[in-house]
Amino acid sequence: MHLPKRDIIATGLVAAAGLLYALWAIESTLPGLSSIRATGIVILALGVAASASAVVPGFDQLIHGNKVYLVVASLIGVVAFIGGLQVLVAANETGLGVMLVAMVVLWLIATIHHSLLAQTALSHTGTAMPR
Repeated sequence: MHLPKRDIIATGLVAAAGLLYALWAIESTLPGLSSIRATGIVILALGVAASASAVVPGFDQLIHGNKVYLVVASLIGVVAFIGGLQVLVAANETGLGVMLVAMVVLWLIATIHHSLLAQTALSHTGTAMPR
């Protein structure tokens, strides 16, 4: 499976978010990230950066593409947003977990979707989609 460069970047960002969450969960955080809010802000920023890297370059294709995919991804994004609000406003641990799980699910379905699009483009034209 060939992943577009944008998905490789997003994968690294989501992996970093997962690592920060794991460190927070085992109470072995990086300096400055001992509070749930601080950890949540960094994880939220990594999620936004992953989304910007994986979605923004193909936004026109997303809007004019599969509507079911768009709706499902949007709903999961709303769940991530609500989890993020819970972390920032109420320092809620569950919100942090919800935000991270939603981020991982979004990354997973976006990566699969982009991979399938690249395979379809390759099989139809004989050339890969632009990265």
